[in-house]
Amino acid sequence: MNASRYIKIALFFIILGGAGAGYIVLSASGISPFNTKTYDVILEDASGLSTRSKIYLAGVSVGKVQGIELNGTEARVKLAFLKDIEIREDAIVSRKPSSLLGTAVLSLDPGSPLSPIVPPGSIIRSIPPAADLNSAMSLVGDIGGQVSGILDEFRTNQLALIAVSLEAISSIAGKIDAQSDIQLDRISRILESAALISERTERLLRNSELNITGSFGDIYEAVANIRAITAEITSGRGNLGQAVYDDSLYSSILATAEKTEDAAGKLGTALESITALVKTTDGVINNAGEIVDKALGLGIQVDTNARFDFIAQNLRAAASLRIDPRSNDRWYRVGITSTPDGVASRKVKETIDISGNITREDTTETQYTYAVDAELARKIGLFTLRGGLLESSAGIGLDIQPFSWLSLSGEVFHFKSGELPNLRGSVTFYPFFDPDSDKPWNWLYIRGGVNNSLSGNRDFFLGGGLRFADREVKGLVGLVPIFN
Repeated sequence: MNASRYIKIALFFIILGGAGAGYIVLSASGISPFNTKTYDVILEDASGLSTRSKIYLAGVSVGKVQGIELNGTEARVKLAFLKDIEIREDAIVSRKPSSLLGTAVLSLDPGSPLSPIVPPGSIIRSIPPAADLNSAMSLVGDIGGQVSGILDEFRTNQLALIAVSLEAISSIAGKIDAQSDIQLDRISRILESAALISERTERLLRNSELNITGSFGDIYEAVANIRAITAEITSGRGNLGQAVYDDSLYSSILATAEKTEDAAGKLGTALESITALVKTTDGVINNAGEIVDKALGLGIQVDTNARFDFIAQNLRAAASLRIDPRSNDRWYRVGITSTPDGVASRKVKETIDISGNITREDTTETQYTYAVDAELARKIGLFTLRGGLLESSAGIGLDIQPFSWLSLSGEVFHFKSGELPNLRGSVTFYPFFDPDSDKPWNWLYIRGGVNNSLSGNRDFFLGGGLRFADREVKGLVGLVPIFN
């Protein structure tokens, strides 16, 4: 009776899965191995591309990257196009950036309708990649260098201007000195005139006493003029008096020179501060470029699944987050799994009575909670070796994926003293798996297998799940340090 019930349940899931797979095959229009043809393209730089990168024609996804390998000093990229896309001899493929994190996509120009169609497996021409964020960072660094050069030139020109100003001030002082020499020359001529007058007076006195009164009048007048000029010089009036006695002109020239020197010092300090700021800005830009380079090719996949245990009649659910570094030879996964049958823990309590007899009480406590998964995996060809926490206990596992749509898995965990560990084997079928696709059936996978195969609690299960690439989660992870 019970076996018939299990057979009916198994047939129901098989029929339901077959009908769903048939509907997906008939209605799918996404990119899968069943509806694509492959070509090759040689690129000078394949940065930002991965096996999840898409190919666009007029903004519509028409294919994806299947593989990337090194071909000498260039990258040979294998492309898968939808079968209804016609690729002609003059077709061109170019790489374009798709986000600030440095990821890229490919753009297809299928060629002129007059050109002949090339068969699958041919090589398509490529053009140099468009500028990306790293090029923009380099351009900003060049602009910073140009700004620094302009500031150096500005400082040189300002110092030259200050030198010219000091030369002009020196020329003015020289002219003032020359003017003072002219005034002294005038005084010399006046004194010479006074000497001539004295000689003339002496001759007049000898030759004619009649004109002595007039001669003395001339002498008095000349002496008065000399006194007036001397008083003007002594009081600091006139050009010569100001040059000889007035300190304001000298103070003004000295103050101007001091202010000019102070301005030159402040200008030099300001230019040094600006140069330091430019160097700091260059450093910040270089650090930003390094962070962006680290985030290149990072893959984030979100997984949720459920399974039904036929014998225990339990339904289990799980969710996890998987990180694929850009090397694509490893991955890291953390998740949580429901435990409807609980997590059992064994306790042994010993008591000693008055007579010295020892009594042992062995109890098993079951807690209904959630189990945690945390795995590290390394890919080696078709094999993937993984280990860590499986349902909150230490464990290891091995996956074999002979085809992209089929995976065989075995894992052992729950190692306890006196008990056999849990050996679980499963088969996972990916009919149209493409986590980057926008179509939900491309996220679907089906899984079945056996649990606790070594013990008497052996059980069979069947279920499925969804796994897709979450671009928003990828953007957040790109802002923190990642694995190399």
